[in-house]
Amino acid sequence: MSAVVYARVPDSLKQALHAHASERALTLTGAVVDLLERGLEAIANQQSLAELERKRAACTSERAQTRARLRESELRVQAAREREQTTAHTYTALAERARQRLASCPQCRQPVRASDLLVNGRCPNPSCRRALSSLLLPAPRAGFDASEYLALLGALGVFVGLAQAATAERQGEPSLERA
Repeated sequence: MSAVVYARVPDSLKQALHAHASERALTLTGAVVDLLERGLEAIANQQSLAELERKRAACTSERAQTRARLRESELRVQAAREREQTTAHTYTALAERARQRLASCPQCRQPVRASDLLVNGRCPNPSCRRALSSLLLPAPRAGFDASEYLALLGALGVFVGLAQAATAERQGEPSLERA
């Protein structure tokens, strides 16, 4: 069903309507209906457009925040990798030192490595197995607390053992510890 709408328009607008109708092969009524529908649709879409612009601005802000968090995460990962490399180099150096010949067993004269002394605490010779703690104790001095010194050496032994095991595990080698 259609209805009639009467409206007064300026002559310039009526001439523009006739031009629009002739360009599209429409009647004057068809051109008016087409332009009114487009105008009403544009008004309806204008509200949608404003909503879309608001959502776009929110997404842009969220994307910027996400990029900042990503950059922070990348920097933390890089710092963690650098710490891991430093720790790995430290463990490798310590494990290499632990494999070096350090002394000889006071009883059987078998070569003793740092790991034998600090980790196992015994001579590596299966027939001897003598405790090597005498190699760790310095000459007695006044004011020297031997128990604190031994505690420090024990902690160092644990650290050397861990470094040695971690290095051997990373390189696929069996651990150097002995029973």
